[in-house]
Amino acid sequence: MLRDVGTRVLLLRHGQTDWNHSRRFQGRADVPLNEAGVEQAKAARTRLEGFVFDAVYSSPLSRALHTARLVRPGEPVLIDPRLAEIDVGTWAGLTWDEVAAQAPEMLERDRPDDFRHSATGETVAEVTARVVPAVEEIAQRHEGGTVLVASHGLALTCALHGLLGLPNGTLGTLGNAHFAELGLTGERWRLLAHNVDS
Repeated sequence: MLRDVGTRVLLLRHGQTDWNHSRRFQGRADVPLNEAGVEQAKAARTRLEGFVFDAVYSSPLSRALHTARLVRPGEPVLIDPRLAEIDVGTWAGLTWDEVAAQAPEMLERDRPDDFRHSATGETVAEVTARVVPAVEEIAQRHEGGTVLVASHGLALTCALHGLLGLPNGTLGTLGNAHFAELGLTGERWRLLAHNVDS
């Protein structure tokens, strides 16, 4: 471990759901972990046993909250609604193919950050604008400590790119129950690990 890292933030994606497995858009739909997702979260608990967390935070959606509680059983989990997944509006529950039929531009590799996920959903820019301050405030609240943040694939991708000052798409999405580790020294964020399997 690097000694000159003041604050550590581990960003953990929730375990698998049935909609993950069938490649359906979830967004704010409160889809629970499936059996595989529960086992992934338990494996993450083993992988993260060596960390002493000053606090655990989670999205309010049950798949993230359940993951956080399985990883740190018996510990309080603080809920921050800003850590919720992107709102995909009317695309929730649809497969990638179904969405691509409605919005072929979704298949383009480089979509602009202001691309709206359905007429009633959010943009990547809007997600970044709420998730980045949430993680920054959590880090400031626990300066010099280590915190765990359980959230979602796109939300965490936005957090990572926004905090590190990288263009979206530079880093891949975290796998289910995988985590990234960030270090904060002063105002400088560094990526210490990415997409670590449990």
